[in-house]
Amino acid sequence: MPGCQARFGSCTFVSVKSATRPRRRNAEPETVASLMSALVANIGGEHRAREHRIFAAYEQAVGGPLRLQTRAERLHEGTLFVRVSSSALAHQITLLKREILERMRPLVDPGTVTDLRTRVGPLNARP
Repeated sequence: MPGCQARFGSCTFVSVKSATRPRRRNAEPETVASLMSALVANIGGEHRAREHRIFAAYEQAVGGPLRLQTRAERLHEGTLFVRVSSSALAHQITLLKREILERMRPLVDPGTVTDLRTRVGPLNARP
């Protein structure tokens, strides 16, 4: 065991100096909000958070029964990909595409979602 000496069944722990950077001292304390923003940006969560806001805007835009039978899956270069449970729903979403995008426009940043595409397949359980 590192840092341990076995002598008559006793163990002596040796202090090991860590190779970390010295702590930076700020004159002013940082707010939790600024620390969380920095943490989220550092781990790449800002993109996922933005994507989830867009998914919520989609659900609000379609509402009712369509929300239960469709699921926004991902956003890629302005195109929102939506999973639907049947080809009939895919066709219905395609026909309603312009209206859905208009309803989403005030809920998301301008130019964020410019197109909507459907894919037929099983819907995963809602998180």
